Amino acid sequence: MQADGVHVRGDQCGYDSNYDVRVTPAGIDFSRSDTQPAAVFMHDGALRIDGRPVAVSAEDAARLRRYEAGMRSLLPEMAGIAHEAVGIAFDALTTVAATLGGSQHHRDALVRELNQSRVQALRGMDTNIDADHWGQQDFADAIEQPVDKASNQLASALTRSVMWSLFTGGADELEARADSIDASMEKEMQARAGQLEARAKAICPRLAELDELQRQFHFRLTDGQPLQLLTDNRDRKGRDSQSGADDDAVATR
Repeated sequence: MQADGVHVRGDQCGYDSNYDVRVTPAGIDFSRSDTQPAAVFMHDGALRIDGRPVAVSAEDAARLRRYEAGMRSLLPEMAGIAHEAVGIAFDALTTVAATLGGSQHHRDALVRELNQSRVQALRGMDTNIDADHWGQQDFADAIEQPVDKASNQLASALTRSVMWSLFTGGADELEARADSIDASMEKEMQARAGQLEARAKAICPRLAELDELQRQFHFRLTDGQPLQLLTDNRDRKGRDSQSGADDDAVATR
């Protein structure tokens, strides 16, 4: 998502997951529909994969408990970051609309529309993203799409406002209003975005800990592969870069 300096991505730290995560008092469910394993459940050191119990060692049971505890503590923070991102984005859009949206009547109408869009976006987040549930597609549906839609609507409205000002001789007034918000809004948005980015980056070491735990699991899936709930994209990028370098080396021989 992006709006006036606000950037939020699900892979901010180089990790992502194609599992939806749901936390309940009874345990944590990881689910997906595109490939196997489709369902992973863990609680208090016990593990089920696609509905079947998996025998694990005492060491892996301890790792599973740590993984569950880490995920339980992460989701509320991730949901809070997502809510703040929406707030920053809509605050920026509303400020622009209230300043540059043409006549006072038109500006008020734009602000009302944006406030309604904000409420809808937050309602969607409360339904799909909270302290107990996280999904990558839900993240896009609940955050990126509403903000992008509101941004496009505002851009269209501002284009009409600018054209009207040019034809009616109000360009100087419009420019003065734009100048009045540039410095103040940029400073405020940069400060809030910086704080948000710091919160997001603070999650990265905790994701790295979860990744390290899953790398240490001794049990294997039925096909002999390790369980991978998180994907470390940094590894893939490194391999891609090395592959490219090897190809270049071969080409120059």
